[in-house]
Amino acid sequence: MTDGDLRQAFLALRDEFLEICRGRIGVIERNWSEITSGSDDAKNPEALEFVKREAHTIAGTSGTYGYADVSKSAKELEVLCIRLMDQGVSDMDDAQKEELAAAVTSLLEESTRMFADPEIGTVPF
Repeated sequence: MTDGDLRQAFLALRDEFLEICRGRIGVIERNWSEITSGSDDAKNPEALEFVKREAHTIAGTSGTYGYADVSKSAKELEVLCIRLMDQGVSDMDDAQKEELAAAVTSLLEESTRMFADPEIGTVPF
């Protein structure tokens, strides 16, 4: 297999990753909306768990496909979710919601850039 073949295979896998990642970002957005709606604070831990899990997956896979900024933002969101969950947060105060909002916003902005221009990712071939 030549370097060109490897590159093409990598790019095909990256395209698949981008489609899957769009769905994961959608899960984060839906759960973030549930957290911020304030309609049922008892659902916050469950919604936060979904956000954490999706952020964890995005952090690992986006790094693999050369999207370091997305990976970094997702990792920061994951770590924040873990901290909030460890604190037993079911009813977040305003400061915690602001911190979480900033982390979610950062990931959404970075992923929007990635989706708009997949070529910003580094390719190892």
